[in-house]
Amino acid sequence: MTSHPHTASDATPHPDLEATQPTTKSAGQGVTSESTDRTSVLVVDDDSWTTRAVAAALTDAGSFRVLDPVHSGEEAIAAFDAERPDLVLMDVNMPPGMSGVDATAAIMDLDPEARVVLLTTVSPGPGLARGLEAGALAVLNKAAGERELVSIVRAASAGESPELLKGLAEDIAISGDHLPDAPSAAPQLTAREMELLTLLCQGHGYEEIAAAQSVALSTVKSHARNLRIKLGARNLAQLVVRALQFKFFSPE
Repeated sequence: MTSHPHTASDATPHPDLEATQPTTKSAGQGVTSESTDRTSVLVVDDDSWTTRAVAAALTDAGSFRVLDPVHSGEEAIAAFDAERPDLVLMDVNMPPGMSGVDATAAIMDLDPEARVVLLTTVSPGPGLARGLEAGALAVLNKAAGERELVSIVRAASAGESPELLKGLAEDIAISGDHLPDAPSAAPQLTAREMELLTLLCQGHGYEEIAAAQSVALSTVKSHARNLRIKLGARNLAQLVVRALQFKFFSPE
């Protein structure tokens, strides 16, 4: 993630992406049964070039239905309430109006099962930790190439996964964001729980962890759920925030 986001003019299909298929741009433009099978995505960013580039990359991938983008937190809430997209890509900072953090919190109030991914700049800035605390399940750098963009959006739209946590702790540390107050005193974790928490914070997948710990995949998932409950985290991304808050994990 080292380059500036593509503009719409240079967002050409990546050879590894799926072949482009007809895509409905918004719910109001003749949604077909074919388009409703696609993952619907709402892109929110105050920069119209960013929304165009992201929309073009996702459209070229052929498996997404990109809704008309919006450019403020207030518009994001209204669009989500009207369209109920499968995934929201939310810019963290959108001056001078409502921030992406507050918009994420409002969307989670409308639908606790909503899936929101935060959009950040090359150097993640303030608001990242608060956006995750509000319920976002992953972070996507605006400088990501099309292949990575599509991969993260596809993974996030399917639900949370440890792979989405890769680099997340580092991004929070780089942002210099003040961590929100932890909901309670730090709980006591066993050595095995600490090991699992560290592996999750590093972005290792469930199958990889199961192999490393010589346990069943279902056991790892069960222990991860118990760890979320113990640390008061609603999702895996919030688990990383808790690990940093309680100083259970420190990115190298």
